[in-house]
Amino acid sequence: MQTKKSIESSTHCAACSNPVRPGTPAKRHHARHNGETYTLCHCQNCDLQFWWPLKADPSVYEDEGFEAYEDYHSGARPFPRWAEPLFPLLSGKRGAALDIGCGDGAVLHRLAAIGFEANGIDLDRKSIQVAHRKFGLDKAVVAALDDYVAGCRASDTHFDIITFFEVLEHQDAPREFLSQVIVLGKPGSLVAGSVPNRNRFLARLDRKLSDGDLPPHHFLWFSPRSLKSLLESMGLRDVSVVEIGALPYRQILGKLGVVTSRKARRWPRLMRPLAPVLKALFPLAAVVPWLGMRLAPSHLFFKGRIPEMGERQGVPSSPD
Repeated sequence: MQTKKSIESSTHCAACSNPVRPGTPAKRHHARHNGETYTLCHCQNCDLQFWWPLKADPSVYEDEGFEAYEDYHSGARPFPRWAEPLFPLLSGKRGAALDIGCGDGAVLHRLAAIGFEANGIDLDRKSIQVAHRKFGLDKAVVAALDDYVAGCRASDTHFDIITFFEVLEHQDAPREFLSQVIVLGKPGSLVAGSVPNRNRFLARLDRKLSDGDLPPHHFLWFSPRSLKSLLESMGLRDVSVVEIGALPYRQILGKLGVVTSRKARRWPRLMRPLAPVLKALFPLAAVVPWLGMRLAPSHLFFKGRIPEMGERQGVPSSPD
């Protein structure tokens, strides 16, 4: 395990390679899922925050190490609101689409409905089974990105649009990931996706209530500045980042109920009678996040395009 001393002397930013040290005092997280201890680092050069050690743990998905995967695997997850800004960009466009980290296939299903050839990959076998069963997406497959890129290179397959919603924050090597995305796209292809907004309303409370925004689930915490900087540094053109994701009031009420029910399972028996009392207060309590989400939305939607052949100068080369 990395010690504080070794972290301070050897860590570099995952996005720009700038030397980085932990904050003072150091912020650490002990993950229940794998017993690892992680340290939060903040790059002063590009503004990225990331957790060290940067080492992905794919078991967190199928083992439901984050409670939202219970919804993914049951097929009950609502359509992700942070993907909605994609579709106004696609008016009149058609072609082959690839959704990386496609999960249960909800985004692919919408893309197929407007005429795109829908392809998707995910590491989570259970979610891919939902994509097949619920949406009939036979080109959604279980695959690591490295293997998928190798297969596409062998068949000379490229895509007109590549999306990855709530995927980039999971990466332990984001530059290598984006290099592979660029390899998969045609010149001029649209690249779009989303990440959680690290400055969202009640982010600290969210992280106390759930491990979903902490490692080994999420390793990278983005601000609009750090996200735009990373995408542009990889050579993407016409990059824009917008804050999105304010929930409707009724949906906030529903989420409060779900979170309380799940947490109540772990309460001592003497505390469980408090759950109905808390639920009675939800209509008033929901007003606060409803307003707060409009001031500091939950997600960052981004878009850019892969350079045309004449614009390729300065684009980082892809990994072998």
